[in-house]
Amino acid sequence: MKNFLKVTPESVGISSQALLGLMQRLSKLEYLNSIMILRHGKLCLEAWMKPYERNMVHQLFSLSKSFTSCAIGIAQGEGLLSIHDKLAKFFPEYMDCITDERMKDVTLQDLLTMRSGHLSCPTGIPEFWASDDWCKFYLSTRLDCQPGTEFTYNSVASYMLSAVISKVAHCNVREYLLPRLFEVLGIAPGIWECSPQGINCGGWGLYLKTEDIARFAQMLLQKGVWEGRQVVPADYLADAVRFHADNSKNAAPDWKFGYGYQFWLSQHGYRGDGAAGQYAIVLPEEDIAIAVTSCAGNMQNILTAFWEELIPAVQAAALPEDPAAFSELTALLETLAIPVVEGDTSRRSGNVSWVFADNPEGVKSCQVNFGSTD
Repeated sequence: MKNFLKVTPESVGISSQALLGLMQRLSKLEYLNSIMILRHGKLCLEAWMKPYERNMVHQLFSLSKSFTSCAIGIAQGEGLLSIHDKLAKFFPEYMDCITDERMKDVTLQDLLTMRSGHLSCPTGIPEFWASDDWCKFYLSTRLDCQPGTEFTYNSVASYMLSAVISKVAHCNVREYLLPRLFEVLGIAPGIWECSPQGINCGGWGLYLKTEDIARFAQMLLQKGVWEGRQVVPADYLADAVRFHADNSKNAAPDWKFGYGYQFWLSQHGYRGDGAAGQYAIVLPEEDIAIAVTSCAGNMQNILTAFWEELIPAVQAAALPEDPAAFSELTALLETLAIPVVEGDTSRRSGNVSWVFADNPEGVKSCQVNFGSTD
């Protein structure tokens, strides 16, 4: 699998000075971990903030949802399911557990668009985490409104999509996507966390490298095509990244432009995203794909930096090379590092122990041993 061709920003119509301003702004946030920017399929910027490194996998949190969505689209293309199928039909063994007749009307499309009929996510219920059968728990919950009407972010809805894949494909989403998406894109995926039943969590739990996210974003930008192969069906992907659900009640600007099939519509383009700022950003008008991993307290700040620093600087044609600005940008990227925590470390010598309250995992205590600082 070929690596991305690395080029100067100017050669793809972006000034090094603009990227310098972008990175100076992002480096002040708490905390960028890594970034890759592609234009016209070429790599014009990449950086990792130490201790993060190129070959380190990163937890994607809810960016995992966008991969689950692609699995649903591929499965539909293979005739294994339709997004208009009722969820309950895949789980006949749980029909007697359904307590709300409206649950029988929930479709896969309702799950994809976060309009399952719940007005809160079951992950907020302690009994969910104590359950040894998440499918049974979900199907037995009562709904708050008619399916297909109200948007409420629901990670367990995404889990149920993963469970459907395990039903129709007789394997987990990770394994299903291996020959169909991951291997085609040159991705060797890390773990994908599982439920007590051994089903990939679907809505969270996948680990990938930054370049893997970049490959995924570039494939999306190319309308599901990779090196001449249609990886995700074009009709499904086009439908997946358009407005389906009204999320305008959300507070942050880029969380109220609409929701597709496990993709967020943005002020510019669309994205898959995960907690603390894990991003696969697709900007079709600018022909740009961006991968980001971070530990951000405010995810909007990252997007706003792109909208204000990057997009206004994008030009249709190549720019004259700017060796001085490019050298300054390169020097900054090489020095990026997450600051070491400051304060009195003398009280952290020896061992420190914590005792936990009762919890579903049965964890009683943990201990950290501090060694020499030499």
